[in-house]
Amino acid sequence: MITSSTFYLILVIAFTGISQILLKMGAKQSSQKKLISAYINPCTFTAYFLYIVVTIFTVYALKEIPLKLFYTTTSLKFVLVLILSKLVLCEKIDINKIIAIGLIVSGVIIFNI
Repeated sequence: MITSSTFYLILVIAFTGISQILLKMGAKQSSQKKLISAYINPCTFTAYFLYIVVTIFTVYALKEIPLKLFYTTTSLKFVLVLILSKLVLCEKIDINKIIAIGLIVSGVIIFNI
């Protein structure tokens, strides 16, 4: 059974990954415009809003989850960002990225054994 803190941890990982993709999309949309447009476009605004939500969810997740376990597990957001960058932004995944993600996942597994 998933506790509420575990649920918040999953949301922290998901929303952080989504925020990163939205920031990239916002940056790409405003690359040829004025600097201020990078901050007022919908993708960037939504990403920063999600970061505020992530901060709130982090507080709730840390009520029951130890800090070292929380930050080890949240490193899985890098895996999510890689997957989303491939699916949403059509970015390339090379062998170095696959090795890096493998090391992250291995580290999380070893740490939690």
